[in-house]
Amino acid sequence: MSLKNKIFASYLVVFITIMMMLFSSVLFSETAEEEPRFFCGTVDTITEEKRAGRKLFNANCASCHKLDKHITGPALRGVKFDSLSLHEYLSSKKHQPTFPQLSIEQVNEILKYTKD
Repeated sequence: MSLKNKIFASYLVVFITIMMMLFSSVLFSETAEEEPRFFCGTVDTITEEKRAGRKLFNANCASCHKLDKHITGPALRGVKFDSLSLHEYLSSKKHQPTFPQLSIEQVNEILKYTKD
């Protein structure tokens, strides 16, 4: 066997192995309830109902607030507001910046995310 054929055969084996690895999850997957999602090497344990709240929190609140740490604003884990009161507060001049674009439903999603 010539050197070109050996190199071609080794590349072919590597290619087939990579394709099998990529498609094995599709071919041999079982229908499980929900597999954990991984972010930066950690398991994402947040429930599906809190994902929308996390997305809204990260887009609107995370620049000034964290869940468990005071930075510019206070920590927000377990905040004691109902969605209507918090919506009114976020839309008023008492809170800077104001967030009049958030609906009551969106504020409720954020509150679900910040609960323990």
